[in-house]
Amino acid sequence: MHAWLIAALVVSWVLVGALAFALFVLIKQHGELIMYQQDLDHRLEMSSFFEGKRAEREGSSPAGAEEYGLPVGTPAPEISLEDLEGAEKTLESYRGKPFVVAFFSDTCGYCLRMAPKIGKVGKRDHPLVLISHGEKEKHLELAAENNWRSDVLIEPEYDVMQAYQVLGTPSGYLVDGEGRIASGMAVGADALMDLLEAEPIEPSEAPPDGGHDHGGNGHMHGMDMAVGGDAAGTALKTRDVGESNIVRDGLPGGTEAPNFVLPGLDGKNHALTDYRGKRVVLVFSDITCGPCEAMSPDLVKLAEKKGDKLQVVMISRGDAETNRQKAEAFGYPFPVLLQKGWEVSKLYGMFATPIGFLIDENGVIEKDVAVGPEPILNLV
Repeated sequence: MHAWLIAALVVSWVLVGALAFALFVLIKQHGELIMYQQDLDHRLEMSSFFEGKRAEREGSSPAGAEEYGLPVGTPAPEISLEDLEGAEKTLESYRGKPFVVAFFSDTCGYCLRMAPKIGKVGKRDHPLVLISHGEKEKHLELAAENNWRSDVLIEPEYDVMQAYQVLGTPSGYLVDGEGRIASGMAVGADALMDLLEAEPIEPSEAPPDGGHDHGGNGHMHGMDMAVGGDAAGTALKTRDVGESNIVRDGLPGGTEAPNFVLPGLDGKNHALTDYRGKRVVLVFSDITCGPCEAMSPDLVKLAEKKGDKLQVVMISRGDAETNRQKAEAFGYPFPVLLQKGWEVSKLYGMFATPIGFLIDENGVIEKDVAVGPEPILNLV
């Protein structure tokens, strides 16, 4: 009986030792796998990051970073909206002489700082037509406070803005008397106000690229878009490429986040100003980005844990169907918006993924750009 007990104890200890050794090997292999995955993620992340940095050093943009906006000579998209007095206005209402169509929002800080300038539009200037998103009552107050004499058309959604390929506010074009686009897209208060005195560009005079260089005087050759602000709080201003101070390392904390309008996977258009009053984690992603995919489960947890006080918004690249499959696979509880190339990335000053910005309730960037999964998740 005593021998059997000793044998049972020996066998038990042998089994314990074998299990401990097996556990050690498993943990070691798992650790090596994690290290390999982290190294792979890091290399993929750096590859994406340095692709953008390489393009910046060469003075170019990564593939897909095309300029957007309607080419000079294009028929201006139709307008059918009500003004502040309830009268319907269409493109035909303004045909016959040049006018400036400007896209505005009553929750856009740059637009609000532009409001006094609108009241100073003179009789010798081209007529200014504001197409704005927001509350009619708020616009009536702005018109009265700033002595606006320009037409203000209220757009309930963003259909007209999308038709004009405008990504943010304030932006707009000069339209000639025949209803054709007669300038490149002007971005920012100063550029828009310059259009009021600009000569319309004839289609035959348009540059080879269709007038997509962003400038402010109606003749937009050799321009580049720079993020900045003047005393009036202009969101984005233009300058000659040789003098450009374009931000290439992400907008710094304390900067007002540029507004944008992009289509979402839900089929609706979304603007950054839609989330005003709530903190926003704005994440730039790509369906071919390994670190972006690795970050997805934790991003979902962050959105679900802090969803009552925080809104995660993802701006992704790639085709809609592949993005939709990815969103369904990870169960994204937040909106996924699609940029065609890098157009919104350019507004935020960095061509890389994944990167993120924390934006406060008033639309101001709280911290410097976060580059990579861990810094993004640590924004809040």
